[in-house]
Amino acid sequence: MAGRHTLGIVKPDAVAKGNLGNIVAHLEKAGFVVRAGRLVRMTRAQAEAFYEVHRGRPFYGELVEFMVSGPCFPMALEKDDAVKAFRAAIGATDPAEAAPGTIRRLFAESKGKNAVHGSDSDENAAREIGFFFSEAERAGLGG
Repeated sequence: MAGRHTLGIVKPDAVAKGNLGNIVAHLEKAGFVVRAGRLVRMTRAQAEAFYEVHRGRPFYGELVEFMVSGPCFPMALEKDDAVKAFRAAIGATDPAEAAPGTIRRLFAESKGKNAVHGSDSDENAAREIGFFFSEAERAGLGG
């Protein structure tokens, strides 16, 4: 059975452009419930650890630099089949390829500055939520 939780991050580009509220509202209209969220400025060490899975890929350094460039908004989201539903709501990594009405089509400016991060599996969603939110904060997530 698919999980009910996923992690989304409104990235520094979207926060800087004042689109945080628009993106959260878009997600709520799509049926997501925000169970935890906070505005954070990731340190280099945090960004490197969070994106460790991409270390060695050509875009890793640029991604880390981007994620430390300003505040971002990680959030634990709840909805049936949350990972799949969130990935459908945000659209393709490249906003030019994202479906109309998706977050990246509406708010991203490029493949590198694509407005949001979304977990790609239930296992990564659990790990990523744990990266940003304490056990006490996760207690409110339920099953």
